[in-house]
Amino acid sequence: MYVNRLQLANYGPIDKLNITFPFNGDIPKPVILVGENGSGKSICLSHIVNGLIAAKTIAYPQAREVEMGKVYKLRSQLYIASASDYYFSRVDFDDELFMAELVLRQQKQEYQDEPIEIANSDARPLWSAMRSDMYNHLMSNISINSEKQIKSSFANNCVLYFPANRFEEPAWLNEANLKARARYMTVSRMEGNTDRQVIDYASLRDNQNWLLDVIYDSLAFDVHIERHRTADSQSTIPVPVIDHSGGATRRYKTARQVVRAVTRRSDAILAVGERHNKAISIQSRVGPSIPNIFQLSSGETCLLNLFLSILRDFDLTGTSVASVAEIRGIVIVDEIDLHLHAVHQYEVLPELIKMFPHVQFVVTTHSPLFVLGMNEALGRDGFVTYQLPYGRQIRAEEFDEFQHAYRAFTLTGKYSADIQTAIESARQPIVIAEGITDKKYIETAARLLGKGALLAGVELHDGGGSGNLRNIWRRFTQPLSDIVPQKMLLLFDCDEEERNERRENLVRCNIPRQEDNPIENGIENLFGQFTIDKACKQRPAFIDITDEHKARVRGEAATVLRQLTVNKNEKTNLCDWLCEHGTKEDFLGFHVIFRILEEFLGAAAVLGEEANPDGSGKPDPISG
Repeated sequence: MYVNRLQLANYGPIDKLNITFPFNGDIPKPVILVGENGSGKSICLSHIVNGLIAAKTIAYPQAREVEMGKVYKLRSQLYIASASDYYFSRVDFDDELFMAELVLRQQKQEYQDEPIEIANSDARPLWSAMRSDMYNHLMSNISINSEKQIKSSFANNCVLYFPANRFEEPAWLNEANLKARARYMTVSRMEGNTDRQVIDYASLRDNQNWLLDVIYDSLAFDVHIERHRTADSQSTIPVPVIDHSGGATRRYKTARQVVRAVTRRSDAILAVGERHNKAISIQSRVGPSIPNIFQLSSGETCLLNLFLSILRDFDLTGTSVASVAEIRGIVIVDEIDLHLHAVHQYEVLPELIKMFPHVQFVVTTHSPLFVLGMNEALGRDGFVTYQLPYGRQIRAEEFDEFQHAYRAFTLTGKYSADIQTAIESARQPIVIAEGITDKKYIETAARLLGKGALLAGVELHDGGGSGNLRNIWRRFTQPLSDIVPQKMLLLFDCDEEERNERRENLVRCNIPRQEDNPIENGIENLFGQFTIDKACKQRPAFIDITDEHKARVRGEAATVLRQLTVNKNEKTNLCDWLCEHGTKEDFLGFHVIFRILEEFLGAAAVLGEEANPDGSGKPDPISG
């Protein structure tokens, strides 16, 4: 059972979202939802889980996870976005199964006409089916009519949801966990009932019991009898031989594979305690033994529990597979990086996900390390990341938390030491621009404007923001002959209030503002009206436009002029598009940067005494 599509409109912080879940052939790509707190990540998961819970109720009516007559997720007018009259949601699964809901701010009969937004969307069938005295309507084909189809999906797939409030009590918290004994499982065989749970809060005890069953079955049943002749060859004797291809043995090996990945012990094995203390332990030559899996750290427990639960849930379907790579299903995890150390986020978790290629992982995270680790383990095209609340697909380095973490890192002494090392080892003068888009634009402009030789004479770096450039300036304003052996230019955008200044080999400079250009701030100020119009035509989302309007400022009426700004979520996309499709004419404004570089490298004989190369007679940027 896979999810194929999620639509939300006017739901809480989400204005409009339409995500089609990607596949590589029949293999689902992991989907990562990122965004600040309150951006709607858990909201998205709740709609998917709601559909899965409804489907399980049809497949196993005697094993409800929600009381009869109640729902997992409420439909309420409280979730309607403040500026809207309704919200709409729809989730589409495999086999054309779907669940959709429409909630109005008031009864349908209070509306004179069908709202245009509803009429032009997938919400229209719900509006048409809604009674006039109602304000909400649920529409779904997940019903008793599709029972056979749904049962088949559950019978061949693991289906799990790990909420953000999942928690396993560690052994030190109570003696019961420390003395926890594994017990053999009892499995219900009644029609309409199941021991499987979609929502997984804390199942380490269940996983421990499952492991005991698997280990016992492997030793007791995965054997066959061979008859071997005796030494005198006159007779034969029966010899039990362990069948390493048996079903229980295969499951044990997959569990051992997970344990080895989580603990990072390549020779780890699972062992069972003595008869009166059947605790599951982990033994290894690499490190000390773990007498009880409840004694693992919180992060290791979370990981082990998550992936053992996948093995156990799929095992309970009764479906036979040859390897972990054949396990199918959907696993939804809210805050997948919960309790995890940096190594587990970056290395261990992505490798564990990679082990289950046919499981559709839909997860939320705040961890840039996890996203970067997924990029390392699966490659850029092996998974997708969506930034909420907009639902825009982004690359790992565009993740807001990545940017915040990087900025925090650059404030540390380590970053300053790295900069100093780079300076001391540099063979050419160094130019540090504010950000990665500045660097890309300058490199593209040099190619188009014939300034490649000039740019080749410097080492151009991305400074990670204006704050980092200021930190570099403050750090290297000691006796510079010892600290800055190479010339270094800190190149600020036009909207920064930095005074152009030179101290020995260290120079800081603002790119002069081009007053006639439409974008007021940032390096995009160097692009003319023609270029910005061309970009807007290609993708309107690149540029945010605030039209001229009246305002009151300190009690006085004022006119606020029309303003164009680069959308913060589209800054990288705009840069990529202009660098790929821009022409020499689009980048003419960047001549001012190359004049700064020429002066910085000593191309101007005397600072401020010569006219600029274009003959304008304006003072050079560095000298002011």
